[in-house]
Amino acid sequence: MESIQYNRWETSEEFEMADTKRHWRPWEAGWWAKQLPGGRPAFPLYLLFSVTSFLWIILLSMLLSKVMELSREIENLDEQLEGIQVNGSVTSEKLVALQVALNSSDGKHQTLKAKAETMAEKLRNLQESQVSLSTTLSQELAEAREDRENIRSEMFRGLEAVRSENGSFCQPCVSPWKAFQGSCYFFSTIKFTWSKARDDCIQKKAHLVIINNRDEQNFLTPTKRLGFWIGLRKAKEGEHKWIDGTSLGYTNWNEGEPNDTHGKEDCVMMLHHGKWNDFPCEISSDNWICEKKQTC
Repeated sequence: MESIQYNRWETSEEFEMADTKRHWRPWEAGWWAKQLPGGRPAFPLYLLFSVTSFLWIILLSMLLSKVMELSREIENLDEQLEGIQVNGSVTSEKLVALQVALNSSDGKHQTLKAKAETMAEKLRNLQESQVSLSTTLSQELAEAREDRENIRSEMFRGLEAVRSENGSFCQPCVSPWKAFQGSCYFFSTIKFTWSKARDDCIQKKAHLVIINNRDEQNFLTPTKRLGFWIGLRKAKEGEHKWIDGTSLGYTNWNEGEPNDTHGKEDCVMMLHHGKWNDFPCEISSDNWICEKKQTC
């Protein structure tokens, strides 16, 4: 019977179908899932589709978050750019205003500079006029002083002539003072510096001698080989003044004097022959002559 039964299965497909009916294998049949055409199960494809969709959702969420972040950055950059443009506009306006102010200031500066130069020129002219006027006044004062002394000398010569006939109208000079044309003169016999000689004359209620004319010079010219300080001193470079502040009128400088050797010869002394010579005030000591007006 087995052989007859075997013979009934003529083909292999029939044999496989009969064998399937006898031995049911559910793990091969796929009872828990539908099958696609061709016998392939549908569940793995669905799982793949789900996983892929989930990944796409995550990727799209990340991309959406990145896009929103970029949008915020772009908005911030736009705001910053707008602020820069506004600041640039303000700065440009300030620069224009500053340039205008500088141009205006430059104009004012030029005007002030021109005014300053004009005032400086006027000041120079005024100073020159002042120097010229001062020089003129000094010369006129010296001439007037010389004229006054000449008149005074003439007056005293007249008084001397009257005295010789009728007696003197003036008090005589106390010895060892010597009288000449209304003044009393003291000739020292010791040596001092110029400052000490000046102070000695002040103590005697007199001053270092001021020589106004040739007659007075001839009277004062020493007969002994002595030098005497006189009341003449350098006021500034190139200018000497008498001790009472008056400028030089009559002069009797020695040849080549004053030369201010080494820049230290500020005072003046009269040499034994009567000529004047500038000399250091405090280094050298010499005799001196005091003068005071005779009381008449």
